[in-house]
Amino acid sequence: MTTRREFLGALPIAGAAFAVAGDFLVEGGTARAQEAPLASHFHPEGKAPSKFTQEVLKQSRAGLPFSDTRDFDEQKRGLIASMTEMTIPADAGHVAWDMERFLFLDQQDEFDSIHPSLHRISRLNNNYGLYEVIPGIYQVRGFDLSNITFVRGKTGWIVFDPLVSSEPVRAAWKLFQAHKGEGLPVSAVIYSHTHGDHWGGVRGLIDEADVHSGKIEVIAPVDFMDFTVSENVYAGNAMNRRLFYQYGLLLPAGPHGYVGQGLGQGVSAGATGLIAPTRLVSDPIEEFEVDGVRMIFQNTPNTEAPREMNTYLPDLKALWMAENINATLHNIYTLRGAQVRDPLA
Repeated sequence: MTTRREFLGALPIAGAAFAVAGDFLVEGGTARAQEAPLASHFHPEGKAPSKFTQEVLKQSRAGLPFSDTRDFDEQKRGLIASMTEMTIPADAGHVAWDMERFLFLDQQDEFDSIHPSLHRISRLNNNYGLYEVIPGIYQVRGFDLSNITFVRGKTGWIVFDPLVSSEPVRAAWKLFQAHKGEGLPVSAVIYSHTHGDHWGGVRGLIDEADVHSGKIEVIAPVDFMDFTVSENVYAGNAMNRRLFYQYGLLLPAGPHGYVGQGLGQGVSAGATGLIAPTRLVSDPIEEFEVDGVRMIFQNTPNTEAPREMNTYLPDLKALWMAENINATLHNIYTLRGAQVRDPLA
C-alpha cells in the first residue's frame, strides 16, 4: 500500500515545484517549515529528459498524424478580433491571467521535453480572442480554462458559463462589446454544470440585485447548488491542494515545466464567486424561452459533472453540450478527488 508521503514522492515534476511549499504540510498540528529540500531535488529547468524519454517522444512524432491540420483550421475559423493585452490584472493587484507565458509554444516545432500531442493541444489553446460561431452566437476563447458564450436574445445577451473568475469575464465582456455587443446588457445567465470553471466569474458580469429583482434570470440544472457546495466547499480545500499536484500549477511555464491543462491553458487567478440560480431545469427534457430564444434543455446527471445539462437552440440549429463533448480525452478519474465520470453516460 502506498503511503501519502510515498505517493507524493512518486510525482517528481510536481514535487519539484512543491519542494518548498511541501515543507509547510501539517503533521500532528505542527508545521514542518524547518525542513529544507534535498539540494539535488530541484533545478529551475527541471530534470532533463532521459534518452528513453526522448526515444518515446520521437516514436510518437513518427506515429501520430501530425500532417492533419484540420484542428488548426477549426481554431482559426470565425475569428473576429484577437485580444491584444497578454495579461489580465486581478483586482487584488496580482495577475489573474497571463497568456504571454505560453508564447514559447509557437516558437519551436518540437521540444525534446514535451510530448508532441501535448505540444499540439497547447498550441491550439493559444487562441485568444473573440470568435463567431454562427451569426447571433459568439465566444470569447483563451481567457480561462473554459470559454464564455454569448447568444443574442430579444433584449440582450444570454451568457453561457461565465468562466472561473471575475476579472477575465470583465475583459471578455469588454472585448465582446467593442466588436459585437451592440451596447446591449446581459439578459440571462445559464450554468451548464456544477464545476467552478462554468460559474465562478459570474459576479464580474452581473449584479446580484438584478437577479433578485427578476431583471436577470440565472438558469441551471436541478440540484445545482447541492452538488456545487459539496464539491467546492465540503471537499474544496482537499481538492484544491491536490489539483496543484495533478496539474503542476506552480511549475514555471516552459519546455521543462508547465505546458497546459489540455482543456485550456490553465485556471485564472482572479476573484471567484457564485450567484444562485433562479430557475432550475428539473425534468429530463424541458423547453422554454429565454429572452425570446427557444431552448430545449436535457438534464444529463452523472456525466462529466454530477449535475449537467445540454441545451439545444432549434431555431438557430445550435447545440451546447459544455464538456459532455470536447476535443480532448477528458479526465475520467481525477487525482484531485472529483467524482468519477461515467464515460458511457
